[in-house]
Amino acid sequence: MAAELIETYLQSDPIHPRQSRRLRHVHFPEALDWLRTEDVIRLAQTWTGEGASRRAFFSRWPTRGEFLPDAVVYTLLREPEPPAPGPATSVSRLISRAADDLLADLARHPRSYLVLHLGPLLPRDPRLSDALLPNSRAAIHVWLDIYRRLAHGLDLVMRPEWTFKRMSSVLQAMLDGFLLRQRVHPDDHASSRWKGASILADAIIAFLLGAVDWDLTGQPGRVALDTLTRNL
Repeated sequence: MAAELIETYLQSDPIHPRQSRRLRHVHFPEALDWLRTEDVIRLAQTWTGEGASRRAFFSRWPTRGEFLPDAVVYTLLREPEPPAPGPATSVSRLISRAADDLLADLARHPRSYLVLHLGPLLPRDPRLSDALLPNSRAAIHVWLDIYRRLAHGLDLVMRPEWTFKRMSSVLQAMLDGFLLRQRVHPDDHASSRWKGASILADAIIAFLLGAVDWDLTGQPGRVALDTLTRNL
C-alpha cells in the first residue's frame, strides 16, 4: 500500500476511477511543502533585521500559493553565468569541453536539481510550470553557441526536422538525464569515459552526426535511415 501511495503522488492523473475513489481521503503534500512562510520570514529577519516583518511579507504575498512561484523563479534566476567555451582545435573537442563544463557547473549548484525535484509534481501545482522556465537559460546559451558554430561557422546544413528549438530541447533533455544520473550514480560518470570523452559528450556527438545533412539531400533522418538500411 505504501508503494501505491508513493506512485499515486507522482502520477499526473489517476490510472483508473477506482483509484480516485479509494484514495480521495488522502492529502498529498504540494511541491516544496516543507518550505514554510514562517521560516522564510524568520530567516529574513536574521539577515535584514526587523524590517522584514510578517506584515510586509503578507502584504506582498497574501498566500503561500502566491509566494511559492516567485520563490522558485528567484531561485532559478540566481543561476551562475554559463561557462564560456574555451578555444578548441576541433569540433569534437569543442563539444566535449562544453558538455563536461556545463554538466560539472550544474552539478555544483543545488538549484540545478530543483526542476528534477518539482517536475513530477507539477500536475498537482500547475502554477509552478511558468516559474520553471528560466531553468534552461544557461544551457541554451551553450547549445546556441554549438549550433552557430556548426550552421554558420562551418556552413553545415541541419536536416529539415532539426530546427534550433528542437535540437536544444533534445540536448536539454540529455543534460537533465545525465544530471540526475550523476546524482543517483555518482561513480558512473567518471567510469563511463572512453578515450578521454565523457558519455554525455559522445551522446551529443552521436546525435549531431545524425542531425547534420552531410550529403545535402534535404532528407529527414527517418528517410536517410531507411535509405541506408534498405539493402541490408
